Amino acid sequence: MSSTPESRPGRHSIAIRLTLFHALFFGLVTTAGGILLYHLVEVYIVDEIDQDILRQKNDIVRTFQTDGPASARTQVAADARNGDKEDYFVRVSDRSGRLLSASDLTGWPAAGTLDALSRDLGPGEQRFDTLDLADARRAARVVTAALATDRFLQVGISMGDSVALLEHIRRYGLIILATMLSLGAAASWGLAHRAMAGVQAVTQAAEHIAGGHYAERVVSAGQGQEIDDLVRTFNRMADRVQTVMQEMRQVNDHIAHDLRSPLTRIRGLAEAAVTDPTIGEEAAELAGGVVEECDHLIGIINTMLDIAETEAGVQHLQVEPVDLSALAAQAVDLFSGVADDKGVDLDYRADSPPLLRGDRRRLQRALANLVDNAIKYTPAGGRVELSVGTDGGNARIAVRDTGSGIAPEAVPHLFERFYRGDESRQLPGNGLGLSLALAVAHAHGGDILVESKLHAGSRFTLVLPFEPELGRA
Repeated sequence: MSSTPESRPGRHSIAIRLTLFHALFFGLVTTAGGILLYHLVEVYIVDEIDQDILRQKNDIVRTFQTDGPASARTQVAADARNGDKEDYFVRVSDRSGRLLSASDLTGWPAAGTLDALSRDLGPGEQRFDTLDLADARRAARVVTAALATDRFLQVGISMGDSVALLEHIRRYGLIILATMLSLGAAASWGLAHRAMAGVQAVTQAAEHIAGGHYAERVVSAGQGQEIDDLVRTFNRMADRVQTVMQEMRQVNDHIAHDLRSPLTRIRGLAEAAVTDPTIGEEAAELAGGVVEECDHLIGIINTMLDIAETEAGVQHLQVEPVDLSALAAQAVDLFSGVADDKGVDLDYRADSPPLLRGDRRRLQRALANLVDNAIKYTPAGGRVELSVGTDGGNARIAVRDTGSGIAPEAVPHLFERFYRGDESRQLPGNGLGLSLALAVAHAHGGDILVESKLHAGSRFTLVLPFEPELGRA
Protein backbone atom coordinates (compact mmCIF):
# COMPACT_ATOMS: atom_id res chain seq x y z
CA MET A 1 0.00 0.00 0.00
CA SER A 2 1.09 3.55 -0.53
CA SER A 3 2.94 5.49 2.11
CA THR A 4 1.70 8.90 3.17
CA PRO A 5 3.39 11.40 5.50
CA GLU A 6 3.19 10.00 9.03
CA SER A 7 1.13 11.77 11.66
CA ARG A 8 2.98 13.01 14.69
CA PRO A 9 1.75 12.97 18.29
CA GLY A 10 0.34 16.34 19.25
CA ARG A 11 -0.77 18.02 22.40
CA HIS A 12 -3.77 15.67 22.62
CA SER A 13 -1.72 12.48 23.08
CA ILE A 14 -2.82 10.33 25.99
CA ALA A 15 0.64 10.32 27.59
CA ILE A 16 0.75 14.14 27.68
CA ARG A 17 -2.82 14.38 28.94
CA LEU A 18 -2.15 11.83 31.69
CA THR A 19 1.00 13.71 32.67
CA LEU A 20 -0.84 17.04 32.83
CA PHE A 21 -3.70 15.48 34.80
CA HIS A 22 -1.39 13.83 37.32
CA ALA A 23 0.74 16.96 37.66
CA LEU A 24 -2.37 19.12 38.16
CA PHE A 25 -3.90 16.71 40.66
CA PHE A 26 -0.61 16.30 42.52
CA GLY A 27 -0.09 20.07 42.50
CA LEU A 28 -3.58 20.76 43.85
CA VAL A 29 -3.22 18.16 46.61
CA THR A 30 0.27 19.39 47.53
CA THR A 31 -0.85 23.04 47.49
CA ALA A 32 -3.89 22.28 49.63
CA GLY A 33 -1.75 20.32 52.07
CA GLY A 34 0.83 23.11 52.19
CA ILE A 35 -1.81 25.77 52.82
CA LEU A 36 -3.37 23.67 55.57
CA LEU A 37 0.03 23.06 57.19
CA TYR A 38 0.92 26.76 56.94
CA HIS A 39 -2.41 27.71 58.51
CA LEU A 40 -1.90 25.24 61.38
CA VAL A 41 1.60 26.60 62.05
CA GLU A 42 0.32 30.17 61.94
CA VAL A 43 -2.52 29.35 64.34
CA TYR A 44 -0.09 27.59 66.67
CA ILE A 45 2.35 30.53 66.70
CA VAL A 46 -0.41 33.09 67.28
CA ASP A 47 -1.88 30.91 70.01
CA GLU A 48 1.49 30.68 71.74
CA ILE A 49 1.86 34.48 71.61
CA ASP A 50 -1.68 34.92 72.92
CA GLN A 51 -0.97 32.57 75.82
CA ASP A 52 2.18 34.56 76.64
CA ILE A 53 0.48 37.95 76.74
CA LEU A 54 -2.50 36.44 78.55
CA ARG A 55 -0.23 35.33 81.39
CA GLN A 56 1.19 38.81 81.71
CA LYS A 57 -2.24 40.41 81.49
CA ASN A 58 -3.69 38.05 84.08
CA ASP A 59 -0.89 38.86 86.53
CA ILE A 60 -1.68 42.57 86.28
CA VAL A 61 -5.45 41.95 86.50
CA ARG A 62 -5.00 39.86 89.68
CA THR A 63 -2.88 42.58 91.21
CA PHE A 64 -5.52 45.19 90.27
CA GLN A 65 -8.33 43.11 91.76
CA THR A 66 -6.41 42.10 94.88
CA ASP A 67 -4.25 45.10 95.79
CA GLY A 68 -5.97 47.92 93.95
CA PRO A 69 -5.10 50.29 91.12
CA ALA A 70 -2.00 51.72 92.81
CA SER A 71 -0.34 48.31 93.08
CA ALA A 72 -1.31 47.54 89.48
CA ARG A 73 0.34 50.77 88.29
CA THR A 74 3.45 49.88 90.31
CA GLN A 75 3.60 46.44 88.61
CA VAL A 76 3.18 48.02 85.21
CA ALA A 77 6.02 50.38 85.94
CA ALA A 78 8.17 47.49 87.10
CA ASP A 79 7.38 45.47 83.96
CA ALA A 80 8.25 48.48 81.86
CA ARG A 81 11.64 48.81 83.49
CA ASN A 82 12.39 45.08 83.18
CA GLY A 83 11.14 44.61 79.58
CA ASP A 84 12.53 45.55 76.17
CA LYS A 85 10.60 48.50 74.79
CA GLU A 86 10.88 47.11 71.23
CA ASP A 87 9.44 43.68 72.07
CA TYR A 88 6.90 44.38 74.74
CA PHE A 89 4.65 47.15 76.03
CA VAL A 90 2.05 47.62 78.80
CA ARG A 91 -0.53 50.42 78.81
CA VAL A 92 -3.32 51.40 81.22
CA SER A 93 -5.81 54.10 80.21
CA ASP A 94 -9.30 55.31 81.04
CA ARG A 95 -12.30 55.48 78.77
CA SER A 96 -11.46 59.00 77.66
CA GLY A 97 -8.03 57.84 76.48
CA ARG A 98 -6.07 59.46 79.27
CA LEU A 99 -2.89 57.48 79.92
CA LEU A 100 -2.71 56.28 83.54
CA SER A 101 0.37 54.10 83.37
CA ALA A 102 2.51 52.69 80.60
CA SER A 103 5.87 51.38 79.51
CA ASP A 104 7.90 53.16 76.83
CA LEU A 105 5.52 53.41 73.84
CA THR A 106 8.08 54.72 71.38
CA GLY A 107 7.75 52.80 68.13
CA TRP A 108 4.38 51.32 69.00
CA PRO A 109 1.03 52.34 67.43
CA ALA A 110 -0.33 55.80 68.21
CA ALA A 111 -2.53 56.35 71.21
CA GLY A 112 -5.61 56.85 69.04
CA THR A 113 -5.15 53.45 67.45
CA LEU A 114 -4.75 51.76 70.81
CA ASP A 115 -7.73 53.61 72.30
CA ALA A 116 -9.94 52.41 69.47
CA LEU A 117 -9.34 48.82 70.57
CA SER A 118 -11.02 49.40 73.94
CA ARG A 119 -14.29 50.68 72.58
CA ASP A 120 -17.40 48.65 73.34
CA LEU A 121 -15.58 46.51 75.94
CA GLY A 122 -17.55 45.87 79.13
CA PRO A 123 -16.20 44.89 82.54
CA GLY A 124 -14.43 41.53 82.44
CA GLU A 125 -14.28 41.44 78.63
CA GLN A 126 -11.15 41.21 76.47
CA ARG A 127 -10.15 41.12 72.80
CA PHE A 128 -7.12 40.18 70.71
CA ASP A 129 -5.88 42.21 67.74
CA THR A 130 -2.95 42.15 65.35
CA LEU A 131 -1.55 45.56 64.44
CA ASP A 132 0.82 46.41 61.62
CA LEU A 133 4.14 48.04 62.50
CA ALA A 134 6.19 50.23 60.19
CA ASP A 135 9.59 48.82 61.16
CA ALA A 136 11.31 45.43 60.90
CA ARG A 137 9.06 43.92 63.55
CA ARG A 138 6.28 43.96 60.97
CA ALA A 139 3.37 43.32 63.41
CA ALA A 140 2.32 43.23 67.06
CA ARG A 141 -0.17 41.10 68.93
CA VAL A 142 -2.22 43.10 71.43
CA VAL A 143 -4.71 41.99 74.10
CA THR A 144 -7.10 44.61 75.49
CA ALA A 145 -8.97 43.90 78.77
CA ALA A 146 -11.41 45.99 80.83
CA LEU A 147 -10.10 46.26 84.41
CA ALA A 148 -13.14 48.23 85.49
CA THR A 149 -15.83 50.40 83.99
CA ASP A 150 -13.32 53.12 83.10
CA ARG A 151 -10.01 51.29 83.24
CA PHE A 152 -8.45 49.39 80.32
CA LEU A 153 -5.30 47.32 80.26
CA GLN A 154 -3.37 46.66 77.03
CA VAL A 155 -0.44 44.29 76.67
CA GLY A 156 1.39 43.98 73.33
CA ILE A 157 4.21 41.76 72.08
CA SER A 158 6.19 42.10 68.87
CA MET A 159 5.58 39.39 66.25
CA GLY A 160 8.80 40.09 64.32
CA ASP A 161 10.38 36.68 64.88
CA SER A 162 7.09 34.91 64.22
CA VAL A 163 6.45 36.85 61.01
CA ALA A 164 10.00 36.08 59.82
CA LEU A 165 9.47 32.40 60.57
CA LEU A 166 6.21 32.35 58.59
CA GLU A 167 7.92 34.10 55.67
CA HIS A 168 10.64 31.43 55.67
CA ILE A 169 7.97 28.74 55.73
CA ARG A 170 6.21 30.35 52.75
CA ARG A 171 9.43 30.79 50.78
CA TYR A 172 10.77 27.30 51.32
CA GLY A 173 7.28 25.86 50.96
CA LEU A 174 7.06 27.30 47.44
CA ILE A 175 10.50 25.89 46.61
CA ILE A 176 9.48 22.48 47.92
CA LEU A 177 6.18 22.71 46.01
CA ALA A 178 7.96 23.56 42.73
CA THR A 179 10.45 20.72 43.28
CA MET A 180 7.73 18.20 44.06
CA LEU A 181 5.68 19.34 41.05
CA SER A 182 8.70 18.92 38.78
CA LEU A 183 9.53 15.50 40.17
CA GLY A 184 5.86 14.50 40.09
CA ALA A 185 5.48 15.61 36.47
CA ALA A 186 8.64 13.75 35.46
CA ALA A 187 7.50 10.60 37.28
CA SER A 188 4.01 10.90 35.76
CA TRP A 189 5.47 11.32 32.27
CA GLY A 190 7.70 8.30 32.75
CA LEU A 191 4.84 6.12 33.97
CA ALA A 192 2.44 7.35 31.28
CA HIS A 193 5.06 6.93 28.54
CA ARG A 194 5.86 3.42 29.74
CA ALA A 195 2.16 2.54 29.96
CA MET A 196 1.53 3.83 26.42
CA ALA A 197 4.67 2.25 24.91
CA GLY A 198 2.75 -0.95 24.20
CA VAL A 199 -0.05 0.97 22.48
CA GLN A 200 2.51 2.88 20.39
CA ALA A 201 4.14 -0.41 19.37
CA VAL A 202 0.77 -1.76 18.27
CA THR A 203 0.09 1.47 16.34
CA GLN A 204 3.44 1.33 14.54
CA ALA A 205 2.92 -2.34 13.68
CA ALA A 206 -0.58 -1.57 12.37
CA GLU A 207 0.86 1.20 10.16
CA HIS A 208 3.47 -1.19 8.76
CA ILE A 209 0.82 -3.83 8.09
CA ALA A 210 -1.37 -1.19 6.43
CA GLY A 211 1.65 -0.40 4.24
CA GLY A 212 1.82 -4.02 3.05
CA HIS A 213 4.36 -5.44 5.53
CA TYR A 214 2.13 -8.26 6.71
CA ALA A 215 4.86 -10.06 8.64
CA GLU A 216 5.10 -7.22 11.21
CA ARG A 217 4.42 -8.31 14.80
CA VAL A 218 4.55 -6.71 18.25
CA VAL A 219 6.83 -8.14 20.93
CA SER A 220 5.23 -8.21 24.38
CA ALA A 221 7.44 -6.53 26.98
CA GLY A 222 5.46 -7.28 30.12
CA GLN A 223 3.92 -3.81 30.41
CA GLY A 224 0.79 -4.93 32.20
CA GLN A 225 -1.93 -7.49 31.64
CA GLU A 226 -4.15 -5.14 29.61
CA ILE A 227 -1.33 -4.18 27.20
CA ASP A 228 -0.16 -7.79 26.92
CA ASP A 229 -3.71 -8.91 26.10
CA LEU A 230 -3.92 -6.18 23.44
CA VAL A 231 -0.60 -7.28 21.93
CA ARG A 232 -1.63 -10.94 21.84
CA THR A 233 -4.98 -10.13 20.25
CA PHE A 234 -3.34 -7.84 17.69
CA ASN A 235 -0.75 -10.47 16.76
CA ARG A 236 -3.48 -13.11 16.28
CA MET A 237 -5.36 -10.69 14.04
CA ALA A 238 -2.15 -9.91 12.10
CA ASP A 239 -1.52 -13.66 11.63
CA ARG A 240 -4.99 -14.07 10.21
CA VAL A 241 -4.61 -11.06 7.90
CA GLN A 242 -1.26 -12.35 6.64
CA THR A 243 -2.71 -15.80 6.00
CA VAL A 244 -5.70 -14.42 4.10
CA MET A 245 -3.52 -12.09 2.01
CA GLN A 246 -1.07 -14.89 1.19
CA GLU A 247 -3.90 -17.19 0.19
CA MET A 248 -5.46 -14.51 -2.01
CA ARG A 249 -2.16 -13.75 -3.70
CA GLN A 250 -1.42 -17.41 -4.21
CA VAL A 251 -4.80 -17.91 -5.83
CA ASN A 252 -4.26 -14.90 -8.10
CA ASP A 253 -0.74 -16.01 -8.98
CA HIS A 254 -1.85 -19.56 -9.73
CA ILE A 255 -4.69 -18.33 -11.89
CA ALA A 256 -2.35 -15.99 -13.76
CA HIS A 257 0.23 -18.75 -14.26
CA ASP A 258 -2.37 -21.27 -15.43
CA LEU A 259 -3.94 -18.78 -17.85
CA ARG A 260 -0.74 -17.81 -19.59
CA SER A 261 -0.24 -21.10 -21.41
CA PRO A 262 -3.78 -21.42 -22.89
CA LEU A 263 -3.78 -17.74 -23.85
CA THR A 264 -0.47 -18.24 -25.64
CA ARG A 265 -1.95 -21.20 -27.56
CA ILE A 266 -5.07 -19.19 -28.45
CA ARG A 267 -2.88 -16.35 -29.67
CA GLY A 268 -0.85 -18.78 -31.81
CA LEU A 269 -4.00 -20.23 -33.39
CA ALA A 270 -5.43 -16.79 -34.07
CA GLU A 271 -2.14 -15.61 -35.57
CA ALA A 272 -2.05 -18.66 -37.81
CA ALA A 273 -5.59 -17.87 -38.94
CA VAL A 274 -4.59 -14.32 -39.83
CA THR A 275 -1.86 -15.60 -42.16
CA ASP A 276 -4.05 -18.31 -43.70
CA PRO A 277 -4.91 -17.20 -47.27
CA THR A 278 -7.93 -19.46 -47.44
CA ILE A 279 -10.04 -17.52 -44.87
CA GLY A 280 -11.98 -14.45 -45.75
CA GLU A 281 -11.07 -10.86 -44.97
CA GLU A 282 -13.70 -10.56 -42.24
CA ALA A 283 -12.47 -13.71 -40.46
CA ALA A 284 -8.86 -12.50 -40.71
CA GLU A 285 -9.83 -9.20 -39.13
CA LEU A 286 -11.61 -11.05 -36.32
CA ALA A 287 -8.55 -13.26 -35.76
CA GLY A 288 -6.36 -10.12 -35.61
CA GLY A 289 -8.58 -8.73 -32.87
CA VAL A 290 -8.20 -11.98 -30.94
CA VAL A 291 -4.40 -11.68 -31.23
CA GLU A 292 -4.50 -8.12 -29.83
CA GLU A 293 -6.70 -9.08 -26.89
CA CYS A 294 -4.51 -12.09 -26.16
CA ASP A 295 -1.46 -9.83 -26.13
CA HIS A 296 -3.25 -7.50 -23.71
CA LEU A 297 -4.22 -10.37 -21.38
CA ILE A 298 -0.75 -11.92 -21.54
CA GLY A 299 0.73 -8.53 -20.65
CA ILE A 300 -1.55 -8.30 -17.59
CA ILE A 301 -0.67 -11.84 -16.54
CA ASN A 302 3.07 -11.23 -16.97
CA THR A 303 2.82 -8.05 -14.91
CA MET A 304 0.93 -9.89 -12.16
CA LEU A 305 3.58 -12.60 -12.09
CA ASP A 306 6.36 -9.97 -12.06
CA ILE A 307 4.73 -8.30 -9.06
CA ALA A 308 4.31 -11.62 -7.25
CA GLU A 309 7.89 -12.72 -7.94
CA THR A 310 9.31 -9.31 -6.97
CA GLU A 311 7.36 -9.25 -3.70
CA ALA A 312 8.37 -12.83 -2.92
CA GLY A 313 12.02 -12.17 -3.79
CA VAL A 314 12.06 -14.99 -6.34
CA GLN A 315 13.51 -12.78 -9.05
CA HIS A 316 16.99 -11.69 -8.00
CA LEU A 317 17.90 -8.07 -8.64
CA GLN A 318 20.63 -7.45 -11.19
CA VAL A 319 22.47 -4.98 -8.96
CA GLU A 320 24.77 -2.41 -10.55
CA PRO A 321 25.59 1.29 -10.07
CA VAL A 322 22.62 3.35 -11.27
CA ASP A 323 22.69 7.09 -11.99
CA LEU A 324 19.19 8.27 -11.06
CA SER A 325 19.67 11.55 -12.90
CA ALA A 326 20.37 9.69 -16.12
CA LEU A 327 17.46 7.38 -15.39
CA ALA A 328 15.12 10.37 -15.09
CA ALA A 329 16.49 11.92 -18.28
CA GLN A 330 15.86 8.67 -20.16
CA ALA A 331 12.27 8.58 -18.87
CA VAL A 332 11.75 12.16 -20.08
CA ASP A 333 13.12 11.26 -23.53
CA LEU A 334 10.96 8.13 -23.68
CA PHE A 335 7.70 9.91 -22.84
CA SER A 336 8.37 13.28 -24.46
CA GLY A 337 6.49 12.29 -27.61
CA VAL A 338 3.46 11.11 -25.63
CA ALA A 339 3.50 14.32 -23.59
CA ASP A 340 3.78 16.51 -26.73
CA ASP A 341 0.87 14.71 -28.38
CA LYS A 342 -1.29 15.46 -25.33
CA GLY A 343 -0.06 19.04 -24.94
CA VAL A 344 1.65 18.42 -21.56
CA ASP A 345 4.99 20.01 -20.69
CA LEU A 346 7.44 17.33 -19.46
CA ASP A 347 10.75 18.28 -17.84
CA TYR A 348 13.12 17.31 -15.05
CA ARG A 349 15.76 18.77 -12.77
CA ALA A 350 18.50 17.18 -10.68
CA ASP A 351 19.54 19.02 -7.49
CA SER A 352 22.27 16.58 -6.48
CA PRO A 353 22.43 13.60 -8.84
CA PRO A 354 22.86 10.48 -6.66
CA LEU A 355 24.29 7.10 -7.56
CA LEU A 356 22.97 3.94 -5.95
CA ARG A 357 23.22 0.21 -6.38
CA GLY A 358 20.09 -1.29 -7.86
CA ASP A 359 18.43 -3.11 -10.75
CA ARG A 360 18.49 -0.60 -13.59
CA ARG A 361 15.82 -2.34 -15.69
CA ARG A 362 13.34 -2.66 -12.84
CA LEU A 363 13.91 0.90 -11.67
CA GLN A 364 13.35 2.12 -15.23
CA ARG A 365 10.08 0.22 -15.36
CA ALA A 366 8.92 1.57 -11.98
CA LEU A 367 9.76 5.17 -12.95
CA ALA A 368 8.12 4.72 -16.36
CA ASN A 369 4.88 3.67 -14.65
CA LEU A 370 4.93 6.78 -12.45
CA VAL A 371 5.62 9.11 -15.40
CA ASP A 372 3.01 7.40 -17.57
CA ASN A 373 0.37 7.84 -14.86
CA ALA A 374 1.29 11.51 -14.36
CA ILE A 375 0.93 12.28 -18.10
CA LYS A 376 -2.26 10.24 -18.33
CA TYR A 377 -4.03 12.23 -15.61
CA THR A 378 -2.72 15.68 -16.56
CA PRO A 379 -4.92 17.67 -18.97
CA ALA A 380 -3.61 19.56 -21.99
CA GLY A 381 -1.70 22.68 -20.98
CA GLY A 382 -0.54 21.05 -17.75
CA ARG A 383 2.93 20.17 -16.56
CA VAL A 384 4.76 17.06 -15.34
CA GLU A 385 8.12 17.51 -13.66
CA LEU A 386 10.69 14.99 -12.46
CA SER A 387 13.08 16.07 -9.74
CA VAL A 388 16.03 14.05 -8.47
CA GLY A 389 17.83 14.64 -5.18
CA THR A 390 18.86 13.23 -1.83
CA ASP A 391 17.48 13.47 1.68
CA GLY A 392 19.68 12.07 4.44
CA GLY A 393 20.46 8.47 3.52
CA ASN A 394 17.84 8.26 0.79
CA ALA A 395 17.73 9.14 -2.89
CA ARG A 396 14.45 10.60 -4.15
CA ILE A 397 12.84 10.81 -7.56
CA ALA A 398 9.68 12.91 -7.38
CA VAL A 399 7.13 12.92 -10.21
CA ARG A 400 4.85 15.93 -9.82
CA ASP A 401 1.88 16.75 -12.04
CA THR A 402 -0.70 19.52 -12.26
CA GLY A 403 -3.57 17.14 -12.89
CA SER A 404 -6.91 16.73 -11.16
CA GLY A 405 -5.44 15.20 -8.00
CA ILE A 406 -6.66 12.18 -6.06
CA ALA A 407 -9.60 11.98 -3.69
CA PRO A 408 -8.41 11.42 -0.06
CA GLU A 409 -10.46 8.22 0.27
CA ALA A 410 -8.76 6.76 -2.81
CA VAL A 411 -5.14 7.33 -1.69
CA PRO A 412 -4.91 4.25 0.60
CA HIS A 413 -6.00 1.99 -2.30
CA LEU A 414 -3.75 3.34 -5.08
CA PHE A 415 -1.22 0.51 -4.91
CA GLU A 416 -3.72 -2.32 -4.69
CA ARG A 417 -3.77 -4.62 -7.71
CA PHE A 418 -6.38 -3.70 -10.32
CA TYR A 419 -7.59 -0.71 -8.30
CA ARG A 420 -8.84 2.11 -10.50
CA GLY A 421 -10.56 5.24 -9.28
CA ASP A 422 -13.78 6.52 -10.75
CA GLU A 423 -11.99 9.08 -12.95
CA SER A 424 -9.48 6.54 -14.28
CA ARG A 425 -12.02 4.01 -15.54
CA GLN A 426 -12.45 5.97 -18.78
CA LEU A 427 -8.68 5.88 -19.44
CA PRO A 428 -6.59 2.96 -20.75
CA GLY A 429 -4.79 0.83 -18.19
CA ASN A 430 -5.19 -2.22 -15.98
CA GLY A 431 -4.47 -0.92 -12.46
CA LEU A 432 -1.18 -2.82 -12.07
CA GLY A 433 1.43 -0.15 -12.85
CA LEU A 434 1.57 1.38 -9.37
CA SER A 435 1.51 -2.06 -7.72
CA LEU A 436 4.56 -3.06 -9.75
CA ALA A 437 6.33 0.25 -8.98
CA LEU A 438 5.78 -0.24 -5.24
CA ALA A 439 6.98 -3.86 -5.42
CA VAL A 440 10.20 -2.68 -7.12
CA ALA A 441 10.67 0.04 -4.47
CA HIS A 442 10.22 -2.49 -1.66
CA ALA A 443 12.64 -4.89 -3.34
CA HIS A 444 15.28 -2.14 -3.18
CA GLY A 445 14.48 -1.41 0.49
CA GLY A 446 12.62 1.77 -0.44
CA ASP A 447 9.07 3.07 -0.66
CA ILE A 448 6.76 5.38 -2.62
CA LEU A 449 5.27 8.42 -0.92
CA VAL A 450 2.07 10.01 -2.17
CA GLU A 451 1.02 13.62 -1.71
CA SER A 452 -2.12 14.75 -3.49
CA LYS A 453 -4.79 17.41 -3.23
CA LEU A 454 -8.02 17.21 -5.17
CA HIS A 455 -7.97 19.55 -8.21
CA ALA A 456 -4.41 20.62 -7.37
CA GLY A 457 -2.23 17.82 -8.70
CA SER A 458 -0.24 14.97 -7.17
CA ARG A 459 3.33 14.06 -6.35
CA PHE A 460 4.65 10.50 -6.25
CA THR A 461 8.12 10.21 -4.69
CA LEU A 462 10.23 7.10 -5.22
CA VAL A 463 12.45 6.84 -2.13
CA LEU A 464 15.49 4.55 -2.34
CA PRO A 465 18.35 4.05 0.15
CA PHE A 466 21.79 4.66 -1.28
CA GLU A 467 25.41 4.35 -0.19
CA PRO A 468 26.92 7.80 0.53
CA GLU A 469 30.37 6.78 -0.69
CA LEU A 470 28.87 5.64 -3.99
CA GLY A 471 26.84 8.85 -4.19
CA ARG A 472 30.09 10.88 -4.12
CA ALA A 473 31.69 8.88 -6.90
